[in-house]
Amino acid sequence: MSKNKVHTENQSKPESPKLSKAKKVFNRMTLLFVLFVAAGGTAIYINNVMRINKMLNEIRSLEKKRDSLVSMNQHLKSKVLDMQSASRITELAKQRLGMIPNPKAPTSITP
Repeated sequence: MSKNKVHTENQSKPESPKLSKAKKVFNRMTLLFVLFVAAGGTAIYINNVMRINKMLNEIRSLEKKRDSLVSMNQHLKSKVLDMQSASRITELAKQRLGMIPNPKAPTSITP
């Protein structure tokens, strides 16, 4: 008798077929909605990761280009300083133009 009592307590009231079908449709729609949201979220996440990787590669490329330009700029600055040196200009004036240095110091005339 006690087994029958437990067995009958666990049994629920029978549902109507329309209510049962509505619950199944609701559960399927809910599952479908969750799947679509998860798929959309995954697609957005993957798209963002790909865009970030592309930007990081572009940043690395631009940093390399900047570093090479900075190096070239430093090289050109040192070359300009070498070309502007007084000793170089004096040598070129002697060799190419046949100039000779003034033996006495220049005098300045002030008004």
